[in-house]
Amino acid sequence: MKHKSILFPICAAALLCLPFAASAQYFIVGGVAYNVLSPTDRTVEVTYKNSYYSGSVSIPPTVSYGGIVYDVVALGEEAFYRASLSAVNIPSSVTQIKYGCFLFATLPSAINIPASVTEIGQCAFAARNLTSINVDTANPAYRSIDGMLFSKDSSTIVECPVAKSGTVVLPSTTRHIAPCAFIYCQSLTAIMMPQGLKSIGYWAFMDNSSLNNVVIPSSVTHIGTDVFGGCEALTSLSLAEGNTHYMLDGLMLYTINGDTLLSCHKSADSVFLPSGLHAVGGFSANSDIRYVHVPEGVSVILDNAFNSSSVVAVDLPEEMELIDDYAFSGCVSLTRVAMPSRLGLMGEGCFRECIRLTSVEIPDSLREIPNSAFFMCIKLNDVAMGNAVETIGQFAFGDCNIVEVQLPPTLRTIRQGAFIGDYPGTAKLRRVYFSGPIDTIEQEVFYKQHLDKLQFADAMPPISDYDYGCLFDATVDTIAIPCGSLALWLADSYWERFADKYIERCDGIEPTDLDLPKVFASDGRLTITGAQGERVCVFDAVGRVLYRGECAAAGMTVSLPASGACIVIIGDKLARKVVAIK
Repeated sequence: MKHKSILFPICAAALLCLPFAASAQYFIVGGVAYNVLSPTDRTVEVTYKNSYYSGSVSIPPTVSYGGIVYDVVALGEEAFYRASLSAVNIPSSVTQIKYGCFLFATLPSAINIPASVTEIGQCAFAARNLTSINVDTANPAYRSIDGMLFSKDSSTIVECPVAKSGTVVLPSTTRHIAPCAFIYCQSLTAIMMPQGLKSIGYWAFMDNSSLNNVVIPSSVTHIGTDVFGGCEALTSLSLAEGNTHYMLDGLMLYTINGDTLLSCHKSADSVFLPSGLHAVGGFSANSDIRYVHVPEGVSVILDNAFNSSSVVAVDLPEEMELIDDYAFSGCVSLTRVAMPSRLGLMGEGCFRECIRLTSVEIPDSLREIPNSAFFMCIKLNDVAMGNAVETIGQFAFGDCNIVEVQLPPTLRTIRQGAFIGDYPGTAKLRRVYFSGPIDTIEQEVFYKQHLDKLQFADAMPPISDYDYGCLFDATVDTIAIPCGSLALWLADSYWERFADKYIERCDGIEPTDLDLPKVFASDGRLTITGAQGERVCVFDAVGRVLYRGECAAAGMTVSLPASGACIVIIGDKLARKVVAIK
């Protein structure tokens, strides 16, 4: 059976690659980037800097910027992602090393952890070449055993260096294998687990491509999902005699009552799962499976269940209630998925980077579309939005191929970057229709998009950030608003800047009726095109007539006052447009 590497969730470091509004709390000194954690306490963390670190990196205990001296107290999430380091020191001021700090980096063979570090995130040292994690003996939270990172009391193995090879024998004191503890240890051939071990965390042995034979002790009472994902050499998986918590069907690992599938190593093109299941996981990075039939009765797809697998289609039962975090993330062959009509919850990034997915229908049962739900689904061009959605999360439909979207009347909040078009070829969004009142549209929601029309149903403008609002680095030709609401929009500190884009929709005109001509004002003149034969009336802000006549085929121009605004009425449709005089 073949596997491929798991697709990791988006984290803060990855989002720094996007050219959004720069944080005032971010700075670079001496080639090292920092985020301010607390201006009051004057503390910072080392962070990713939009380019990979390389060579020898010396992290100081304090750093001075803008006349302020900050304490360096943390190494941030994925701070050294894919770095190539010949040397790195961690100062004694650091107390925290966060998730994936050195993920996919190339490091020296050993790294030293000072006594000050009392919190280390998952996958912190998942880096190439590393064979030993050395911990200061005075550290109160951690210790090193045979180059591996353990809790101070030796009960939990936190992380094994990726380049460690051969057979690992865990000490008899080991009670827990932490999530991701052996992730990417591709040179390990065997891991001897002691009787007395109680738990094995999710992704514990992910991508251990040389691991071929595993015996799970009878003392184990908890096993996370996808503990053996990507273990392509695994041909023998067994439970020690006396285990009363789990059962095996070949290389398929279930809870003892058979209601939860935790790990699946079948090499078949199609899999028909047995009846009696309640929750399904275990297909992460599986490159053999194409079709999975999920039986009636399953209500949960577990987190990362099909992450980075080669599944093409999945049949989901109607009674399904939850598709958890990153469940189908990175399924690059997935072309269709029928959303269950009773689906109540979707997890973050659940369909992220499903690059062949072209359409999706959100059921009326779903109230929130979570962060990054369909991020980077670059062929997704048909979205039918359910009539219960109240929130669209950050980057939910970012870098998709959507041209037009009709939003439901229940929608109240759109989070940052929800419809960005930053990836090449994804700035396709042209028309957005709101069907009801919208409270908040956060920063950069339409970043890089070139909108023909935004149409609002409510007279009250939504809240948007003054500096980096929803149309930051985007363009819009027309903003359609309800009749009589213009003053409210012009009075808003964010929306008043689009004064020359507004039309007022009167007499219940539908969106399809408002294919309006183009109106521009510049150098004291008003230019109107695309209104051949239409009657045109132009008024100043207090209602005085500036022009009344018919538009010629080639368009027309009208002289304007030196400043202020004018209102343009075109044709017999009672649609008005305000134009700022520049």
